[in-house]
Amino acid sequence: MPAERLCRLARDNGKLTVVDGAQTFAQTPVSFRALDCDFFVTSLHKWMGAPVGNGMLVVREGVIDRTWPLLAPFDPPPLRVDKFDHWNLGTYNSALQAGILPAARFHREMGAEAVHTRVRELTRYWVERAVGIPGFRLHTPLDTESLGAVSLFSIDGLDARAVEQELRESHRIHVKYREVRHLSGMRVSPHIYMRESELDRFVEALAEVVDKQSV
Repeated sequence: MPAERLCRLARDNGKLTVVDGAQTFAQTPVSFRALDCDFFVTSLHKWMGAPVGNGMLVVREGVIDRTWPLLAPFDPPPLRVDKFDHWNLGTYNSALQAGILPAARFHREMGAEAVHTRVRELTRYWVERAVGIPGFRLHTPLDTESLGAVSLFSIDGLDARAVEQELRESHRIHVKYREVRHLSGMRVSPHIYMRESELDRFVEALAEVVDKQSV
């Protein structure tokens, strides 16, 4: 999505912007400053590889003072960004938080550009092998710089939910059914640790399911 343009349009009209970066952060190069949004939120387990349950909130300095957390801390809250730290509300998972730094270091060693290049190659790899499946329809453009790991496809004439279910139950392959307004299909999102041979297995299983359900 044209996030930078939308944020600029909102700012010109006096509106606050919140960008959900869960599927972009650590997968594709993204800059909070370049987006020029007021709030940027993301999970850290999806693409950076931190333990599930970790997230990140970035707040524009100019809106910190007038923004408050949903759960107020017991102690008198400071006026700066520390007021979003709920460490004093009870027990927290220190082991969970300890996993953030190693994940961040590992991601930095690889580099965001290298990660983006890898997942983009994996997406193009499986799509090139799946285009020959009867009825295969890709809903994600391949020829854009923003292409990453996440792509959506459907099979003409088949129920995407039924295809998803059989891939999972019969082949132990997990794709995710998604439906937004008039568009529906299955989301495929290979991570950097996936091998081409695993994607070959997915395409072979998909062809088998399509052939079976078409009959």
